[in-house]
Amino acid sequence: MAQLNHIGIAVSNLSAVTKLFSLLNLNVSHSEEVLEQGVRTHFIPLPCQESSLELLEPLDLQGAVAQFIQKKGPGVHHLSFLLDNGTLDQTCALLRSEGYKLIYDQPRSGAHEMKINFIHPSSTGGILIELMERKNHS
Repeated sequence: MAQLNHIGIAVSNLSAVTKLFSLLNLNVSHSEEVLEQGVRTHFIPLPCQESSLELLEPLDLQGAVAQFIQKKGPGVHHLSFLLDNGTLDQTCALLRSEGYKLIYDQPRSGAHEMKINFIHPSSTGGILIELMERKNHS
């Protein structure tokens, strides 16, 4: 079963966005560089939920998030769903068999020590969807 883990938001002015959310009593709880993705992530937990907002600050000006901002401007970048442990590979295989295009041939490393892959927006009606599972299945 998949549950919404976070909504990724590409930002070009981190301080302005974090100020806005702090005025709503929503504050960054964790920041982490994900060099493989070329971003620094800043997670804002949502009260009463196991979901968060993820502010994506580009580190690599040629990376996917920087290109997204250049092309579309700041805003919602992706929806991320946490899968049951040990199911990411089989879910990716199932999606491919059903004709969905995935960004990576094999899952990669993401924030919070997760394995991730993305369903390409060209096969989801324009929505970039991240699938993730914990690296350690224990």
